[in-house]
Amino acid sequence: MDRNVKKLLLKAAVFGFGFIVLNSLLITHYSLHAAFKDTGWGVRPLGMGGAFTAVANDSNAQFYNPAGLSQVGQEELTFMSAKLFTGLDGVDINLNYLGFVYPMNVKYGTLGFAWAAMSTPSLYREDTVTLSYGRALDDVLRVYGANISLGFNAKYLKHEYELDKRTVNDPVFASGTAASASTADIGILVNFNRIGLNCGLMSKNITSPDVGLKTEDPVPNENVIGLSYYTKKVPYLALPYFTSALDIVQRDQNTDARVGVESWFFKGRFAVRVGGRMQEVTMGLGYEIEIMKDTQLVIDYAFGWPLEIEESSGSHRISLSVRLP
Repeated sequence: MDRNVKKLLLKAAVFGFGFIVLNSLLITHYSLHAAFKDTGWGVRPLGMGGAFTAVANDSNAQFYNPAGLSQVGQEELTFMSAKLFTGLDGVDINLNYLGFVYPMNVKYGTLGFAWAAMSTPSLYREDTVTLSYGRALDDVLRVYGANISLGFNAKYLKHEYELDKRTVNDPVFASGTAASASTADIGILVNFNRIGLNCGLMSKNITSPDVGLKTEDPVPNENVIGLSYYTKKVPYLALPYFTSALDIVQRDQNTDARVGVESWFFKGRFAVRVGGRMQEVTMGLGYEIEIMKDTQLVIDYAFGWPLEIEESSGSHRISLSVRLP
C-alpha cells in the first residue's frame, strides 16, 4: 500500500477513535428521543445477545461494525425475517432485513448494501437503507501483533405513520405522515490474531438526524465498545470453534451490556449460541450446508425471551444466507 495512503487511513482511524470517545462523553449530557431504536438486526448476533461489535465477520457486520467487512472473504447474501413479542394481544411487530457483501480485494476493501424494515401493519413503518465500506489497514499495527480495520456506513432513514379515524385530524400530521433523513456510522476493529482477542468500536447515527414531523425529533447517537475472544477449542470443556463476546452500548443516557457465546460443532457445521442483554435472554442455532463447491447455505434461528414483558411468548428470528465463491 502507498505510504501516504497508509498515513491517511491511520489518521482516519485515530480521528474515528477520538470521535467515538468524545461522543460517548457528550451523550451523557443531552437527552434525545426518537424512532429507529435498535430492535435487533441479524439472527446470528441476536443469538449471542447482540454482542457482535468485535466479532462482525459476516454480512451482519453492516449493522454492528462495518470495519468487520474486511474479514468477510466471500460474497454473501442474507435475508432475515422476525416476529417480535409473539403472544401479546394486539401486537404485531415485524422485522425484515436484506444484506449483501461484496469483497473486492485487500487493496480496495469490501462493499456492502443493506435494507432493513420494522413495521406494525396499519400503524407504523421504519426503513433504513445502508451503503457500507470496510477496509483493513495493512501492516499499521503489525509491530504490536495486531491488525486494524476501518468501516463506514452511509444511511438513509425514513419512517411513516398510517392514520385512522382517531388520528387523521391530529395536528402532528398536518404537514404529512412521513419524515426522512440521512446520517452515517463509523466503526473500528482491532484484531490481535495471535491471542484470539478483538476490540471493536462503533458510533451510529453520528449526526443525530432530525426525523420529526411537527417538532424536532433527533435520532440518538449510539456508541458501542466491544470485546471478543476466539479459540479453536476450550480446554476441558470440549467446545470447538468457540467465541465469547461483550458489548457495552450507550444511547440516550442509557447504558446496556450485551454478552454472548457461540460454538460450532460437527466440523464447524452446526452452531449453538447463548446470550443476553438487559431486556432479554437469547439463544440461537445455526447450520451450514455445502450446496456446491465453495458455495454454502447457512440457516440461522434465534429466540429471545423478554425479561420485562410477562405475557409474551418471545421473539423469533430466522435467516437464510448464501456465501458465493
